[in-house]
Amino acid sequence: MGLDLRDRLREALIVHPRLAQQGLWSAPGDGARMAADLPPLVAFGTADYVGANWILDWDHRLPSAHAVLRVAAYYTDERRREAEMALERRRADIVRDDVFPEFDVADFSGIPADEAYEADLEVGSPPSRLRLVSEWRREIDPLAAERAVQIVRASPSFQEIKARPTLRPPGLGDLEAAEWSPPCESGHARWGIDVWYLLTYNGMVGEGRAFLVDDQEPIVVRERDFQFRAG
Repeated sequence: MGLDLRDRLREALIVHPRLAQQGLWSAPGDGARMAADLPPLVAFGTADYVGANWILDWDHRLPSAHAVLRVAAYYTDERRREAEMALERRRADIVRDDVFPEFDVADFSGIPADEAYEADLEVGSPPSRLRLVSEWRREIDPLAAERAVQIVRASPSFQEIKARPTLRPPGLGDLEAAEWSPPCESGHARWGIDVWYLLTYNGMVGEGRAFLVDDQEPIVVRERDFQFRAG
């Protein structure tokens, strides 16, 4: 069994200096309390974690009412060393620019990671659900994507949607394998592929149905409605 990255959070939480200056989330035990509110993280595919950095980041407001909990998880010691060097450079940038409270300073976004997650926090509240923010989230092998689409196409729930007597514009396209979904988001035991089926789109807002396909078993394990707004 791989590392439980929540143990790293219990041991060491990096707090942005602007939060520490306000006395927010800098008390001993804050990391342990956050860890108790978070689900375990499961490494993607056949990878194993060798470590992680947990960072509580500034919301660029004074006084602060929110923060971002970031986790940068590593599969290799080489990536971990790369991240540590990036963290030291970022700390130096913050110290250099932290002259007056009204001066903005850098945050800790963009630290190298094999898997990167974020969760929002409000003062006095537990963190929200972790969300995967790695850029490779939407990079799905074509064969895996097609397999996931075919699993959804054959499912009774999708057949029911297709049988409804509603007018769906043909320009909305077919089923789409949209992104990887980690267990900490879906609540499923393993990673899955989120397959989207767009039902409406008015040029600004789209709505549809998302089907989570288990990456190892040919089944739809969860469904949900989704909505997006065009950027």
